[in-house]
Amino acid sequence: MDSTRLGANLEPTPELPGYLGATSYSAILTEHRSNLPFEIDHGAVTGTSVSAVDPDRLRAGLELLKLIYDFPIYDVLVRKLYSKKAIVVVPIAIIDATIESIRSTFDSLDIRSDIEAQFQALVYQISHNTSKPLTTHRLMTVHEYCASFTGKNLRWESLGIVLSISGISLMSTSDNDPDLVQAAPSSEARERLRAQIVEASSICLNFCDQASSINELLGFAQYNDVMLKTQHFGDTSYQAWRRLGDLSATVYAAGFHQESSQADDCPFFLQQWRKICFASAFYADKAIATFVGRPPFINYRYCSLTPPMDLHEDVLVAGGEDLTNSISSLNMEGWSTQRQNYRASMIRLRFIFSVYRDQALEVALGTGDDWDLVQKSNQIIEKARATLEAAPPFIRYDVHGQSEDAESYASSFPSLHMYLDYLYTIFLLQRVLVKRTNAGQEALIHTSREALSIVIRIGSECEPSMDLNRHYSWLILYYGVPSASVLILELLHQTQEIGPHSVMLPRAEIIRNLSVFLSCLSWVPRPTFGNYQTCKEAEKKLSHILDQIIDPQPIQRDVFNDVTSGLDSFLDWYNPSNWDFNTDFLSSTDGFGLARN
Repeated sequence: MDSTRLGANLEPTPELPGYLGATSYSAILTEHRSNLPFEIDHGAVTGTSVSAVDPDRLRAGLELLKLIYDFPIYDVLVRKLYSKKAIVVVPIAIIDATIESIRSTFDSLDIRSDIEAQFQALVYQISHNTSKPLTTHRLMTVHEYCASFTGKNLRWESLGIVLSISGISLMSTSDNDPDLVQAAPSSEARERLRAQIVEASSICLNFCDQASSINELLGFAQYNDVMLKTQHFGDTSYQAWRRLGDLSATVYAAGFHQESSQADDCPFFLQQWRKICFASAFYADKAIATFVGRPPFINYRYCSLTPPMDLHEDVLVAGGEDLTNSISSLNMEGWSTQRQNYRASMIRLRFIFSVYRDQALEVALGTGDDWDLVQKSNQIIEKARATLEAAPPFIRYDVHGQSEDAESYASSFPSLHMYLDYLYTIFLLQRVLVKRTNAGQEALIHTSREALSIVIRIGSECEPSMDLNRHYSWLILYYGVPSASVLILELLHQTQEIGPHSVMLPRAEIIRNLSVFLSCLSWVPRPTFGNYQTCKEAEKKLSHILDQIIDPQPIQRDVFNDVTSGLDSFLDWYNPSNWDFNTDFLSSTDGFGLARN
C-alpha cells in the first residue's frame, strides 16, 4: 500500500484546546454562562488538521507493530509485574482490555495474503483513532470506556502503556527466568530486547505527539515511559527528564490538576483513575526533581490535592451498592476499614507524601526568606509523621517490616521504599536546618543512620526470582549516598579533631555500615545499567574518605580535591556550596556544616 495513499484518507480533525483556567481568554464568559441566553460551545477550534502518515512514520509504525507481533511474552511480562506487590498505576481493567485487543487484532491478520499491506492498514487505523479525542459521559460503563480505545478503536496510547509496562517488568525480570530465556536466549539478545522496548515505547509517544490528543491514557503511557527511561538510561538522564516535562504538560492540559474540571461529564470510576494518573505524575515529578536537585514541574500550589480514594479496583468497576458501601466505610482519614487495598492504599499514601516532599523542596530549593524556616520545616515534618501514623498498618514498614519474621524483600519492597521516601523528606528539611540555623545536628545524624541501615538491609535480602538491582542502584544513590555522606563526613571531622563534639557517634557501627554500603555500590550496578557510572563515581569518592578515616594519612590539598570533587552534583539538592568537599573542610572548625559547641 502506498504511503501517500495511507495518509490521504485522514480527514482534518479540529484540535481541542484542552483545559482552560481562570486567566484564559474564555474564562469570563464561562464563569457567567448561566446569565447568557445561549450555551457556550467549549468544543473544538478550527485551523488544525492531522498530518498524513509520512513514509518515515509509516516505517516506524510498521517496525513497532512487527516488534509487538514477534514479542510473544509482552503479556506474560505485564502479568508478572501485576502479580507482585508492585506499585503499578494503570488499572488492570485497562491492561486486560488492551492486551486482549492486541491479541485479537494480530490473530485476525491473514498470514496467507499480503501481511505487509495489512500492517500498513493497521498503522493507518491506529493513527486515525489516536487523532480523535476520547469521549466520555457520566453514565459510561467500564466496558464502554475500554471499548473506546481497543478493538477497532485501538490507539497508540494503549499500545504505549503495554510496551512501557512490559519494559519495566523486563528490567526487573531475572536473566534466568524461563519465559525470558525462551524469548531471548543470550544475554546480548536480552539487552537488545530491552533497548528495543524502550525505543518502541518512545515511538508510540511520538505518534501521540503528532495526534495532539490529550487524555488519561497518554498520561499513563508517559508516566510508565518515564519510569522505564530512568531504569534504562539512568535517573539523571535527560531522556527521562524531558519525558517528565511531557507528562507534566499532559497533566495540566488535561486539567487533571484541578478536581472540578473533570467531574461534570465523567463517570466516577474514571474520576478516580484520572486522580491516580495525576497522583502518579505528581510523585514522579517530585522523585526525579529531588534526585537531580531541580525545581519540580508540577507545583502543589496550583493543584487540587485530594488524593485518590482508598478503594479496590474491583469495587470501582462494579459500582452500585458495593461502591456506596465501600465509600461509606472509609474512616475520617480516608482509609478503608473493610479490606486491604494494597495497590490503591500505596498510591494514595505515596501521593500524600509527595505533597510534603514538594513543600520540602520549596524550602530546600527556593529562594525565600528564612525567618520562619524552623517553624515551616517542623510543620511539614509533623504532618508527614501524622500521615504515616494514620496509614493502615499493612503498608507501614515501621510497623511490620523490621521484625525477624517479616515478609520477603520483594513483598515488602514497596512499603519499605515508601518509608525511605518519608525519611528522606525529613532528611532534606533537617539538612536545611543544620546548614542555615546551626541546629538539629543530632536529629540529622539519627535520620541518616536509620536510612542507611534500611538501604543496607535491602541489599542483603534480594530475591533470586527478581532482578531488582536496577531499582537498588537507584535507592543507593537516592537515599544511601546522601545519608552515608552525612555520616562519613561527620566521622572524618571527629577523627581529625579532638572533642568534645556536639554529636556522639557509634563509630564502630557507622564504619561497619559504611563498609557494607560501599561494597553494595561496587557490586549492584552492571555496565549496562543506566546508573552504573554514577554508582562507580560515588564508590570511588566515598571509599577514599573512608580510607582516610580508618588509616589517616597526610595528604596534599590538590590530591584531596581530586578525590572528593564532583560529589556535590548528587549530594546537594538545594545549594551547590552546602556540601563542602575541599581541603577547607579538613581544617575548618565548621566541619561539613554541623555546628560545633
